[in-house]
Amino acid sequence: MGNHFTCMAKKEARDNHGSRSKRMGRSQRKLLAEEELLHRQALSMALQQHQLSQRFDGSMSRRIGSTSSRRRNLSDPFSNGKQVPDFLENIKLKKFVLVHGEGFGAWCWYKTIASLEEAGLVPIAIDLTGSGIDLADTNSVTTLAEYSKPLISYLENLPEDEQVILVGHSGGGACVSYALEHFPKKISKAIFLCATMVSDGQRPFDVFAEELEKKKVLS
Repeated sequence: MGNHFTCMAKKEARDNHGSRSKRMGRSQRKLLAEEELLHRQALSMALQQHQLSQRFDGSMSRRIGSTSSRRRNLSDPFSNGKQVPDFLENIKLKKFVLVHGEGFGAWCWYKTIASLEEAGLVPIAIDLTGSGIDLADTNSVTTLAEYSKPLISYLENLPEDEQVILVGHSGGGACVSYALEHFPKKISKAIFLCATMVSDGQRPFDVFAEELEKKKVLS
């Protein structure tokens, strides 16, 4: 009987060890599967980012392609019934300069660019210094003037008799504010999309500090 009980104990031990091994095996396989999934997702995102970057040309990341070729009318079977509003057909100023927020690049406007082009407008997305495909070292950017340089260069080269509409998102609004001070005659309108609006003589960080103080008071 003693031997019998001893054998049973060893069998149970082997069974328990086998169960643990199976659980560890399943756990390891699950981890490997999750790692493989993350790897594929990262690769997919990298490929998508590369494809998006190919749609822009030059430091200003201007979309390649004709604006007119993207426009559709109701007779087009692929237009989904969308029609360009009459007021868009009649407006004279159609050039929009899109300025991204911090941590982004001109690529983030790709859907907006497509929609504006289909409406017959002329969108241009700009990479600020050290952003998107601009290769400048972000650690060397210490002033708003340096960060806004690509936008300022674009406006400097714009003909004197031409105007644009600036659209700034998030921190890009500070660059739009800076551009308004230097080229008021070349900017017809400025649109601040959830963006930082800097007053004359005010620093962007002053705006952020005010917002932080407000949050502290509310909390």
